[in-house]
Amino acid sequence: MEYYFTYFIVFKSNENGFSGPIVLFRNLESVKKNTNGTMHLLDDDLNGTLGAIEYIMHLPRNEFDVYDLDEEFMASSYDTPHQIVLVPDYVLVNLKIDNIAPTMFILTEDCSKDIKNNCEKRKPLLGTYYTHELSQELIKKQWEKIWLSKRTNDFEFEEVKDINIHFRLEGEKLKALPALYISRQFGKANDLLFEIFNCSEIEKKCIDIQWKNISHLNALISMKKKGITCWDDKVYDDEIVKQMYKFDISVVITFPGIPKSQKKYGLSACILSENEKQAIRIMGVHRAIARGGILMELSCAEEELYKKYGELEQRCKNGTNNKYVWKTFSDLGKLLGSCFNSFQIEVLKRAKDITIFSDFPIGLAILENDEVPLQCYKSISYRPLTPLTRQLQLELLKKNQVYLGKKCKVAIAECIINNDENKYVYLMSDFVRSTLIDMEKKYEGFSVTYQQTYSVESILEFIKNNQDADILYISAHGYYNIKQNMAGIMVGEEFWMASEDINVPPIVILSACHSSPRGMGAVNIADMFIRNGAISVLGTFIPVNAHRNLILMTRLFTYIVEAQRKSRQYKTLSDAWCGVVATNAIHELMSESKSFNKWMHDTNSKGKPRIIEFQLERCVGKLRPTHIYSDTIKIIKEMLAEEGMEGRFGNILNTRDFFPESFFYQFIGYPENIFLYNDIFEETYSNLL
Repeated sequence: MEYYFTYFIVFKSNENGFSGPIVLFRNLESVKKNTNGTMHLLDDDLNGTLGAIEYIMHLPRNEFDVYDLDEEFMASSYDTPHQIVLVPDYVLVNLKIDNIAPTMFILTEDCSKDIKNNCEKRKPLLGTYYTHELSQELIKKQWEKIWLSKRTNDFEFEEVKDINIHFRLEGEKLKALPALYISRQFGKANDLLFEIFNCSEIEKKCIDIQWKNISHLNALISMKKKGITCWDDKVYDDEIVKQMYKFDISVVITFPGIPKSQKKYGLSACILSENEKQAIRIMGVHRAIARGGILMELSCAEEELYKKYGELEQRCKNGTNNKYVWKTFSDLGKLLGSCFNSFQIEVLKRAKDITIFSDFPIGLAILENDEVPLQCYKSISYRPLTPLTRQLQLELLKKNQVYLGKKCKVAIAECIINNDENKYVYLMSDFVRSTLIDMEKKYEGFSVTYQQTYSVESILEFIKNNQDADILYISAHGYYNIKQNMAGIMVGEEFWMASEDINVPPIVILSACHSSPRGMGAVNIADMFIRNGAISVLGTFIPVNAHRNLILMTRLFTYIVEAQRKSRQYKTLSDAWCGVVATNAIHELMSESKSFNKWMHDTNSKGKPRIIEFQLERCVGKLRPTHIYSDTIKIIKEMLAEEGMEGRFGNILNTRDFFPESFFYQFIGYPENIFLYNDIFEETYSNLL
């Protein structure tokens, strides 16, 4: 039985071949005409759909939204968005949706009567409407219609509390929708609406309401786990205090703005249009609903922020020093800190996880009172905003979830030619391959396929032949054309941007230099892989060191295979990568000094390699995520003191004279939907056996 609802919005398109502009410096006039010179490239054809999307976000996401759910069922919701399909009118005629039961069709005003008739023939549950026919009263009728059609169900739930209480929210009040879905379950819909319409700071009020909602839900679950079957005020009061302190909430941030270099091509406007503001808010609200979280909106990024970061990328490309890198992270933190108010900063630091809609890599900034960037202690998922047409389409579709806890196939495409020029880099790449093959021998659910792909034709064929792979791992040289503001890779001696219409595995890892730079707004291969269907892509901002890359990749894959052996350290790929970055300090210190690296790998008086002692004994429970470097250095100094070696390696231990390589990698897309371990998936697999 299909429990999810699929809503279709049909709009009149002026372009046959509508897929959203990702500009590869051809047909520039066509793109500029279609986007009207918008900042983030929003196609004019989508302007009429925005009100319809907002309307749909007031309706049930799935059958369970109309039921009165118990606490554990509510808590099991992980990524539950509205499934909204934007369809150009010319596509609708040939759209193969016979296997999908359409819940509703909404047509923009310029769609023809023939298109409406075509939609009506498909017999959507809630009917077919033009945008001018949508109203608050219709919302109420459609909730009731869904309940009447679903009340005889497999789960024997009663109707949700407040099923008849609805108000069509618009503008900034739209940010209350994520809290409304949970408030309705608790019979608090009226209370929420009253507070939203009688406050001056809507965002702050929405955060406060959702914080209380999630804390209340978690308190009820905790009481149930303790076997408390009768209501006990004292127990509840104790639990709610504990849960509110945790602030167990997913935070979504929208942060528009582009660098100056992106504007100089004449495609992007300097001012964010009202339609773009609306579209970006829609994306943020849609994601916050899916995550049961909250939305924080920021104004456009100032040019100084991009300028400072763009200089960092260029200095790293051309050669720089470590102290400059760390100072720039702190400078970025100060600049970024001014974009948030104090309340938002507190929410950001306490968030369970963070999703960022922005072209700027917020996670690199060291915020006030921190010593490491935000991404060292918070799991962050990035969604670039440009091109906004395509990003809006992608966000509105429910993403598949991938489980690596039982099976993980890695397809390795080696694009680096094995010659004298590439001797060292190829050797490091080969170490990654051999490490993964060793893992294949040890772990039943882990498999590897490998091929040298020295032409675009061969890598396309390799991808086509490995559609069953979970991870596409591409080892290549990166190529960043600053003049054209494009970043891709070299496949053998051929430049490649992955701009073809191809199907790719859900996860793509680009083991290549500056494959995803952000400082100058470059069109890059990482974004193109998302466009081609990847759920998540790992790319790099700058040139990376082959040996350090080897360590990072080995550690990431180790976490994946250890999850297949029932390790519960990391739940998702996003969590695992955060763990890699947060605990990479010792490896970065070792990379800066051959003598320190040798000392760490040598054995101590107990006959143990010091690196093993550090990882398995010394650092356990002693590394604070926000102070990972100072805590690491403190432990190393204690180890030196015990051996009568105070003061050794002072060049790296007393100053920040080491390079934080891992900071310059970024997962874009939905790495939080790639599971290394999940109880529901485990139960499903067990039932299949």
